Amino acid sequence: MGAGDTEHHNSDGLYHVRDRAGDLESLGRMRSRFVEIASVDGVFGTVANGAAAEAALAGAASAMLAELERAGISVDNIAGNAGTAGEIADLTDEEAAFQQKLAQGSGGGQYQEVQ
Repeated sequence: MGAGDTEHHNSDGLYHVRDRAGDLESLGRMRSRFVEIASVDGVFGTVANGAAAEAALAGAASAMLAELERAGISVDNIAGNAGTAGEIADLTDEEAAFQQKLAQGSGGGQYQEVQ
């Protein structure tokens, strides 16, 4: 950076992460599918051990649903934190620009060679 330059934080990138993380429809679709699988009755009909297989399938779908809920919470946290970081980056850039203007207005911010 040269004299008088301020660093600009990538708030746009952070907002993009927030928006993409919050827009993951696939988690919702997966959740709906696991709920369907876990709630199906008689899926194996009269096949031998069908009831046990059905219970195992429902248990697996319920476990996957629980994991998906945890993932959803994590995704929501990532989206929220990225948005907050973006806001902080914007405020930091604004404050840096303001401080630079103050320093230049008072004659500061310029380097002079001392001999």
